[in-house]
Amino acid sequence: MRIALVQPPPRSEFDRHWARFPSLGIAYVASSLRAAGHDVVLLDGKLAYLEVDEIVERVRSARPGLVGITCMTVEFPRAAEIARRIKENDPRVPVVVGGAHVNAVGQQALEEGAGFDFACVGEGEHLVCELADALERSAEPFGIPGLVARRGADLVTAPPRPPPADYDLLPFPAWDLFRPTDTLPLITHRGCPFRCVFCSHNSGFKPRYRTPQNVLEEIEEILALYRPSRIRIEDETFGLHMGRTKAILAGILERGFHRHVRFSAQTRVDRVDEEFIRLLKTANFELLELGVESGNPDILRAVEKGITLEQVEHAVALAKQHGLRVWCKFILGHPNETHGTIRDTIDFIARINPHQLSVSIMTPFPGTPIHEMALRGEGGYRLLSGGWEDFDKYSSGVLELETVSLGQLKRYQIACYANLYLRNRRFGELARLVVAQRAVGTEMLRSAVERTAVEAAQRFRRGRGAPITGIRAPAPTPAEPPAEGRRRERAPSPR
Repeated sequence: MRIALVQPPPRSEFDRHWARFPSLGIAYVASSLRAAGHDVVLLDGKLAYLEVDEIVERVRSARPGLVGITCMTVEFPRAAEIARRIKENDPRVPVVVGGAHVNAVGQQALEEGAGFDFACVGEGEHLVCELADALERSAEPFGIPGLVARRGADLVTAPPRPPPADYDLLPFPAWDLFRPTDTLPLITHRGCPFRCVFCSHNSGFKPRYRTPQNVLEEIEEILALYRPSRIRIEDETFGLHMGRTKAILAGILERGFHRHVRFSAQTRVDRVDEEFIRLLKTANFELLELGVESGNPDILRAVEKGITLEQVEHAVALAKQHGLRVWCKFILGHPNETHGTIRDTIDFIARINPHQLSVSIMTPFPGTPIHEMALRGEGGYRLLSGGWEDFDKYSSGVLELETVSLGQLKRYQIACYANLYLRNRRFGELARLVVAQRAVGTEMLRSAVERTAVEAAQRFRRGRGAPITGIRAPAPTPAEPPAEGRRRERAPSPR
């Protein structure tokens, strides 16, 4: 069967900024389908700079027997538009949607997207192959585990799909189907045992590992076939199983991979020790990403991050001492956040002085405890939006606190960056950042100014006693997410 796989295009230059390397999920699905004997046409709206019209036309020309579309939450409206237009051209072609958002909302994806015939909930490599096989044989697909399907006017939800039993058996991602890039992603395990309340745990709470040998074989293939300048390890916590991680690092050194490619990875600060940092540096890791989230200890406890500020300072200092660049990531707008706790974060960022910084605004992604808190009005939260297109954590328009308005959160977001560079006298770096990341900076400024103006108008109208309407609408309520198949939605952050 010919199968078209679609990655929706970005909405703007701001979105396009994040599209620096291809997506692991759709690449794994593509390689699995090819291994099963199918002909895959990959339409990557991000890396290939395809617009919706071009994607729809290419699907029409390819005449596939199945179309698969992947999406994160903010991309869902565009994915639904692509599906609708594909169905307008040919109502007979089946369309399946999957990805982070669908893993969390399940059946709701079909309720909101009339162009979708199926939804893939959970890890999709085997599911999509089973769906393609059923369609090719004209068999009923409704019992395929993890599948939500239309049957006439009804929606049929099959039992949950367990994760693959052996990740070493999955074919390596099909990077040859994408535009060549300088960076390729690699994942060595799926699943995260930690309980941070802002994370949707797309791959579940139980870690499932590939063997070091299998990981090293993939690196060898990547270097032989694609020759990237950097491999970015996408594990939520590289070093979660430290013995296994050190075996991978030792294998990189034994096989000489460190002479041909640079690496980067993200980990938790409570996993960092001197031996680990030395191994990373020796294996040519240039960048270490650390999720810090807040500079206030009470907030860290409230969001169940499970780390301390002292561990953060130790990890950052140790990485710097051994010549690793450090990229720290923070969130503003935690439950019951106040102006004081945010100022603690601003001060802490400047004190640890990371090489790179990411500051997002709390976004209640479906499938997270934060989403449920926001729906119930707990944690001091107020929902502001009913559209998935606003669920972008860098220019979010979804959530604010009773004590800190969204406009204030956006201004604090900008202050985090400005304070870091100005207090540490990194004036040249700040100037280069403004030039190099002007699309990001422009969007952040535009978003902050527009929201500030809206709030000023609201205050003015309140002062005159006029009723205020149309300000808030409840966010979409997702179906109960499955125990497996959840995803922490991340995007690369401004450098």
